[in-house]
Amino acid sequence: MKIIHYIPRTDATNASATEYVSCLVRSTANVAESYVITQKELGTSAIMVRTRFLHKLKEIQPDIVHIHAAWDSNAAVVEHTARSHGFYTIVSVHGGLAPEVMELEFFKHKLPRIIGYEFQMVRKCSVIVAISEKDEQQIKQLRWKKRIVTIPHPSLHLTNDDETSEMLMSIYRKVLDTNYMERITKEELEFVHYCVRTALWPAGSQETKEVTTENLSFRRIYIYAYDNNITQLFTTGAQMLGVQIPPCPDVSSMPRFKVKQKRNTEINNYQKLQEAIYSVIPGTKIEIDRTPAGATIYRTLCDIFQALRFHDYDEDNFSEIIKKKGITKFTAHILHQMQEAFGLELGYMPILPRK
Repeated sequence: MKIIHYIPRTDATNASATEYVSCLVRSTANVAESYVITQKELGTSAIMVRTRFLHKLKEIQPDIVHIHAAWDSNAAVVEHTARSHGFYTIVSVHGGLAPEVMELEFFKHKLPRIIGYEFQMVRKCSVIVAISEKDEQQIKQLRWKKRIVTIPHPSLHLTNDDETSEMLMSIYRKVLDTNYMERITKEELEFVHYCVRTALWPAGSQETKEVTTENLSFRRIYIYAYDNNITQLFTTGAQMLGVQIPPCPDVSSMPRFKVKQKRNTEINNYQKLQEAIYSVIPGTKIEIDRTPAGATIYRTLCDIFQALRFHDYDEDNFSEIIKKKGITKFTAHILHQMQEAFGLELGYMPILPRK
């Protein structure tokens, strides 16, 4: 794992934050690649900071950008630059949002900065890190951010490097595991789907292709399989292909942040399609559920494929039912997906597929 720590200054005026960053870097030396970047390296103007930091992002390709600052415009530029280019940001405010700090020259300095950038930086970052329980409670009182975690200052709370490392790395992993769909690669998805297809239809018409597991993140793969309820199908398919994969971890115990579900407008159409299939193929099992992000699970597509491919039913009657339910175009789209994913032949489609 690669981590960028951004801290504006490492001089005596910022001694506590500097010591904190040093402890974090030292404690994670054996488990992460850490880089410390300061304002001195990036310059003073917003344009310069953005340009130089973007160059650092492209060069290092970090998994996490950890920002140690509050009320600093350049820190806001760093956070926005990283987030807008797909990197996860974590912010440690180091007591900067405490009431006594907020009240200090509030209307002259704090309020303009809240309006300009501080509020957005806190709201938009993946997680806010507090250095004590008191610090966490003070941040919660602002109601700017729900995702708040505490990593105590090692010197103040007498935590050793191993404890600090475990706490910090668990937060980093939690952020990555929560947002795995933003990082999962096309190759990883294709590998999972190919294994699932093999398990569902070993004698399928699609030609056997060479399978390689190089450069695949099985942590992301297993989380995806778990969220889409295809873990058993995936592992069975991999075994049938003779592909060596690592043992399946207990994904259900992996800590993840709660994700706000996006509205899934297709869920009603899936339910109508399920009812239509039940009408012509009684007793068929089709699971309709959502992933934590709100998408329809891949298992639903697998169940629909099995129903239409491996059961005898009245296709004309089925076509009339989906027409009456107003889901003809939706069903044609699903059939196209099954044609692409499983190699479903036209002869097993009650209507023509549609992209």
